[in-house]
Amino acid sequence: MKRFLYIIILSSSCVTYAQEDYSSSNPEDSLEYNAFKEHVPYWRMEKNWKFTPFDIFSIVPTFGIDHEVKMNPLTSFQFGAAVIPSFFQFLVGDMEEQFNWMNGYRVRFESRFWGFRKPWVYVSTELSMRHLIINDNSIFGMEGDGMGNFAYFVEQNMLYHRFSTHFNIKVGWQFLKGERLLIDFYTGLSLRRNNVISNTERPEGGQLMPWWNLMNWELRDGHKYGYATPIIGFRIGWHIPAQADI
Repeated sequence: MKRFLYIIILSSSCVTYAQEDYSSSNPEDSLEYNAFKEHVPYWRMEKNWKFTPFDIFSIVPTFGIDHEVKMNPLTSFQFGAAVIPSFFQFLVGDMEEQFNWMNGYRVRFESRFWGFRKPWVYVSTELSMRHLIINDNSIFGMEGDGMGNFAYFVEQNMLYHRFSTHFNIKVGWQFLKGERLLIDFYTGLSLRRNNVISNTERPEGGQLMPWWNLMNWELRDGHKYGYATPIIGFRIGWHIPAQADI
């Protein structure tokens, strides 16, 4: 986690001190300003509000919004927040392989650099964290003999916290359709790490039995797993041009 934060800070510092004589991608409706060197009120800044359709139709349906603010012609920052309601999750239900309930939230932060010949092209680094709270009935084997045999089994209602941290490196293409409609395509590489924590008291001496769920998630307390995967997606948004200082 600390390494991810260091990379984000370093990337942001580099773009902050990059060249400043770059013209805006939309000179007719955008102003040249530098929020790092002058006091620019929020209402003057160029802004975009976006949502990601793929989030709603993903494995874990998520409902959120992202907000991008242009700090200078070369740099913008994007922040996102989302909720994960239990009643929209296909992983939740009465079937044996489904969870009793699952909800959570997601937050993300992205820094973008626009200093390319094509003004709609950008590269970015993004840090995202998702926290899922899962309730399920788990089976514990009691009085084991060390050979996988148990005298009896106990069912225990358990609460699991599944944290997913993503560090994404992306290249994207963002452009306007008309004066307000914004389209944002991106692709890249995602470095991910999952951590599981459970503070629910377990049966004394019990061994958690492996059980199957729709996603085959490992929910043992203390489980950690990291991997890399390519990503692709798009966002649709509403553009608010920069405003002149009155």
